[in-house]
Amino acid sequence: MAFFKGSAYEFTPVFEPDDAGRTVFRGLRARRIRKPEPVLEHTVALKNRLDSLAHEYFAQSRDWRWMVEANPDVLFPEDLLWRTDEKTVDSNGEERVGHVILVPRRVEAG
Repeated sequence: MAFFKGSAYEFTPVFEPDDAGRTVFRGLRARRIRKPEPVLEHTVALKNRLDSLAHEYFAQSRDWRWMVEANPDVLFPEDLLWRTDEKTVDSNGEERVGHVILVPRRVEAG
């Protein structure tokens, strides 16, 4: 299994064969989550997405993963607009406008 250089999964270990040499699971182990130091707070506005915020703060939209790792409750870009939990699952989520997310240090994002 190969990944592009610089991929968040580049150095993620694969599952090792069992004692009999059989492949137990053809995939990757859990990726190590970095813990970037948050330095800014951003209040989510209507139509904000993680990739557009990463472009604004880091000049690289692909660095949105750093923002996810600084905000474990945000899993992917759409989460900034829609949150689902026990209270909102029936109404298909609610907007996150006004929700504050942490923005990590740029040096760590590159």
